Amino acid sequence: MLYYETVEPDTLELLRRLMESPYLSTFCLVGGTSLSLQIGHRKSIDLDLFSEKDFNGDELLANLTQDFQHIEVLTKMKGTLLTRIQGIKVDFLRFNYPSIRPVRMEGHLRLLTPEDIAPMKLDAIAGRGKKKDFYDIYFLLEKMSLQEMLDLHSEKFKLSTTFHIVKSLTYFEDAEEDDLPVLMKRKATWPQVKNKILAAVASL
Repeated sequence: MLYYETVEPDTLELLRRLMESPYLSTFCLVGGTSLSLQIGHRKSIDLDLFSEKDFNGDELLANLTQDFQHIEVLTKMKGTLLTRIQGIKVDFLRFNYPSIRPVRMEGHLRLLTPEDIAPMKLDAIAGRGKKKDFYDIYFLLEKMSLQEMLDLHSEKFKLSTTFHIVKSLTYFEDAEEDDLPVLMKRKATWPQVKNKILAAVASL
């Protein structure tokens, strides 16, 4: 079962059309929208589509232009095509780290599992953590321990140490001014999110 209510109807319809397109058969939905569809914790508005195979950005854009109106190209470079399709932000990226769990199939939808998304969220926080990323970790802690997430990170990214990741989980300053994500039925305040993550770090 997916939590379709976490995604706006127009975004969900666009996602379905994209996933049904033969030229996107190697792409999977990742990031916050994939996670929200699977655990139902918050609204998500962007589509992040990653492929483990190389793709030609010009060919991909030509195919998209045939199928969709109102395409705006934000960035195009090798392995990266960032767009806005019908007003919805859609990123197409070549991802160099293979899935560590089987891709979840729901009809035409292909989603990376929470076990693959958790290490990517940790990696995002190690860069410049956004408030929504910390909220994602907060709700992922209902599904798995922080140690399990760190082990998954090491498995996915082949790193021998997670010291920088753990340190980043205790640094919230960059995220303080971000907007709060729109939560679904389960509510959590920003102080609650920080305290739960700090407690998880302390328990390592």
